[in-house]
Amino acid sequence: MKKLVGVGLVLFVAASSSVLPLWLTPTDTLADDLPVPTAQFLAVAHGQPASAPAAGQPVPARQTGKVYEVYFHEGQHVRQGQVLLKVVERLPSVPQQQLQLRLLRQQQAYQALAQQVPAATATELAAANQQLTATRQLLARQVPMLSFVFVTAPTDGVITGRMAAPGDRLTPQTPVATLSTELPADTTLLLTSVR
Repeated sequence: MKKLVGVGLVLFVAASSSVLPLWLTPTDTLADDLPVPTAQFLAVAHGQPASAPAAGQPVPARQTGKVYEVYFHEGQHVRQGQVLLKVVERLPSVPQQQLQLRLLRQQQAYQALAQQVPAATATELAAANQQLTATRQLLARQVPMLSFVFVTAPTDGVITGRMAAPGDRLTPQTPVATLSTELPADTTLLLTSVR
């Protein structure tokens, strides 16, 4: 029964399409006079066009150290002050600072002996040089303190490039990312128009 209903519909559609009124069928003269409709899609975009790569300002590390962890990825929206990187920074310990001060004083004393008039004896110069060597060896064996510092986003924006990975060594001028303050292009098709 269902098959008959389906066949009946097909026959009805086929029969009705051949019995269209004349005003629905275009004639040759009318078709030449009417403009051909063309569909155009209008995209509403914010910011740069989608074809242009998003540029950005480099974000400098402003720290010296080694990258420990990275907290961002390319294309991520970030806020001003948001943490981007965790950096391990080496700081001189108190014994290191004391030894560096001692070394500086010993170097000044050695230079004063070398420039002394009348000249210092070879024994005095050798003793001063031995003190310098001993202080340098002590300083080389000292272990520095480690501290964590953070690199933050300078402004709100979108990360357009990542230039830092865990283990990288940074200086204050090293760029860690590029940040664009412009919104990325929205290429969603919103409207259509027919002319």
